[in-house]
Amino acid sequence: MQEQLYGKFDADTGEWSDGVLAITIRNCAESTTPDRKWIIFDGPVDAVWIENMNTVLDDNKKLCLSSGQIIKLKPTMNLMFEVEDLSQASPATVSRCGMVLLEVHSLGHNVLIDSYCQKLSKFVNEKYVIKLNDVLHYCSNVICEYIRLNCKQCVTTGPNFLVNNMLHMLDTFVQGWDEVVEGKFSGEDAPVVYKTPKDAEEVLNNALLYALIWGIGA
Repeated sequence: MQEQLYGKFDADTGEWSDGVLAITIRNCAESTTPDRKWIIFDGPVDAVWIENMNTVLDDNKKLCLSSGQIIKLKPTMNLMFEVEDLSQASPATVSRCGMVLLEVHSLGHNVLIDSYCQKLSKFVNEKYVIKLNDVLHYCSNVICEYIRLNCKQCVTTGPNFLVNNMLHMLDTFVQGWDEVVEGKFSGEDAPVVYKTPKDAEEVLNNALLYALIWGIGA
């Protein structure tokens, strides 16, 4: 794991080859765009490789490689660790990070639906979106509970992932609807007209069934 992340010397030639983390951090550090860069670790924390991150996480903000190379992080770069637990992390590592404990069941999947419908209401009839919101909540709750009680998953996933997958699939049917046709550069009182089709409600009704079946049921 450590060699894959940081890099290693070739035993025969003695040449150094960068690991995934070294390449990613170097690319972000050499970028000239002002955009913020997020490097996310979504796997388990190992006691060996995480200790080598101490110089990156403290005020030095430098990645020191075994080859002697030092990569300085820019102020626009941030590291985030999404881990199940901190059983393998030392207090020194923990003290260098800001910790946020977010339990899946505390968040729930309803907030994902509410957030998506709020975005949808900008270019789709608000009365219909309210109905769609209720249907999404009801169907998601029923299907996720049915899966939990009666189905076996090849890869165990929670309701949040399933609902988010369904919303992404539903969103493919409304891509481009939020484009402004007219009114954007007119006066303040001029209504904004979006590129929403006239049969938007019918399209969404059919897309909803498709997204529920393949986004969650699959």
